[in-house]
Amino acid sequence: MHRRALLSSAAALSLAGLSGCLADARRTASGRIRADTGHSRLHPADEQYVKGTFPEDADFRGWLFADPPDDQTDVFTDRAMQGQYSNDLQGADGDSFVLLFEVRMAREDAAFYNIGLSPSWTGWRDADIPIRRSAPADLEPLDADTFVCTHLSTFDVARGAAPTNATLRVFERDGESGTTHGTEPEQTVATYRVGRWSDR
Repeated sequence: MHRRALLSSAAALSLAGLSGCLADARRTASGRIRADTGHSRLHPADEQYVKGTFPEDADFRGWLFADPPDDQTDVFTDRAMQGQYSNDLQGADGDSFVLLFEVRMAREDAAFYNIGLSPSWTGWRDADIPIRRSAPADLEPLDADTFVCTHLSTFDVARGAAPTNATLRVFERDGESGTTHGTEPEQTVATYRVGRWSDR
């Protein structure tokens, strides 16, 4: 029993060490991940921008695009295609990838979600992308009980392929000071996993 526990502990340490080595190797081979452009839109939940529905019992959905989809109307609704989202998925072109996600929330929890601190590799095909959550200045013009924040960002990856999966770690942003509370793992207020759109 004791020997089994030791072996299990050693295996866990080996995997942790391997993950770190893979992340270091990926940074060496591909350089760092750099956030390029991004924008968020907070809107009533019945004004849909991304096709499909949220998973059952979940208020988050998201995807990575390593290449543009064959048809953007497979992803976006007519409302989105008539606005700022119409060509954003074209930014996925090999050395760049696109992150698209949505968070659904009650009116009292309404918030914008934007890219926070620098993203990084955590494995050969895995990335960590910090997300900053901040309260809106004014919700009065919007008459709804449930909101969705739709966010899209483009990232550049020098000399390498886009990640296959990513962990989004959400931190709070102080509205008065502008500082982001979330430099330590224990300050994470939510964590989400995303994979490629093509693998959904």
